[in-house]
Amino acid sequence: MKNNILKHTNLNCILLGLCFVVILQTKGFAQHIPLQKTLKKDSLLNGVPNQKKHKKTKPIRFNGSDGPYIINDSLLYTVSSKNRLTVSPFFNRDSVLVKIDNADKNEFYVSLKKEHTIPETVYSLPEKMIVISDIEGKYDAFAGFLYANKIIDENHNWIYGNGHLVLGGDFVDRGKNVTQVLWLIYKLEQQAEKQHGVVHFILGNHEILNFYGDHRYNRGKYIKAAQEISLVEDQKEAIKHIYSKHSELGKWLASKNVIEKIGGYIFVHAGLSPEILDYKLDLEAINKRVRLRLNGQQTEDKVTDFLFSLKGPFWYRGLVKTRFQYNKITATELEAILKYYNSEKIVIGHTPVKEISTGFNGRIIITDVNHGKTKFSGKTKGLLIENNQEFIIDDNAVKVPLEIKLQSLEMPIEEE
Repeated sequence: MKNNILKHTNLNCILLGLCFVVILQTKGFAQHIPLQKTLKKDSLLNGVPNQKKHKKTKPIRFNGSDGPYIINDSLLYTVSSKNRLTVSPFFNRDSVLVKIDNADKNEFYVSLKKEHTIPETVYSLPEKMIVISDIEGKYDAFAGFLYANKIIDENHNWIYGNGHLVLGGDFVDRGKNVTQVLWLIYKLEQQAEKQHGVVHFILGNHEILNFYGDHRYNRGKYIKAAQEISLVEDQKEAIKHIYSKHSELGKWLASKNVIEKIGGYIFVHAGLSPEILDYKLDLEAINKRVRLRLNGQQTEDKVTDFLFSLKGPFWYRGLVKTRFQYNKITATELEAILKYYNSEKIVIGHTPVKEISTGFNGRIIITDVNHGKTKFSGKTKGLLIENNQEFIIDDNAVKVPLEIKLQSLEMPIEEE
């Protein structure tokens, strides 16, 4: 018995010893510097350029409710709150459900248009008109503002009668409810028309960026949706597809204007450079040229190139401040523009200000403020023009007269 125990004991000792040697060798191998790293280190000492390290990029994923996307008039894509993409070839065009990605789980139905008509460029001044810009996908801010100021009811229906709602561009990018915000505008546009009201959607630089597939301000979930729906891996081409003639929202946005005149007010997203007068363009010609470019026509033309340049109506900040590409506009230059277009004032967004502000003795009105992230925060603000008077209004229905400043407000901003 003792001999058997000793044999087993000796055998166990031998086995333990072998395991100990294997473990030491394994650890030694793991700690050994790979040859590749040694070569990289040596190459730096020898002055040879080092290879760039490849950063591990996180996979792009869905992240909350998104859509719907109507593609080729026949397929409806949606992303659920559980991050599942579904597609349906059969859906009711008169009752498309839109679900909001927010805590309240809001939703509404929209009826698809049979055709997209080109809006007018010039309108008479209505008795009441509300202006808001640069919402950038913030549904809660936008819907809360509309509800508080009796533009919509709790079911997202237009109740502003024959009033006008002017949207000064940049309603896409950054936020998490971009498609839902667009569908709400789409819905209200139709309902307003039936009550002799008007929804004016002025295109901004962020809408233009998406037309060209520039996705730098898109949340990942929109890039993911674009890739899955278009079946195109290239992110730029995928986003272009979503905003193209293949998409219902793309076709609708491509019909919009870049500039409109309502009464004595010109509405444009960024501004008008003095150089625009060199081209002798009327407002309708500006809209026509932009629309042709967005629809793939008139691609080589120096006049249209100017309209899409940093001095064009999508990007020009010179009504508010000096940039490295140009100086701030002078009072004389501004007066020449207003005289040429027979207007009294220009209302813009694009350049952020702390409060809705005026410049050049009220000839310029700037509406791009830092809107709130929630409903009824008091931070989401717009402009009310009523009975020839101007007011600042917010998402708590607070209304104060717009103060006319003797000089335009300037503030540091980040590039957009």
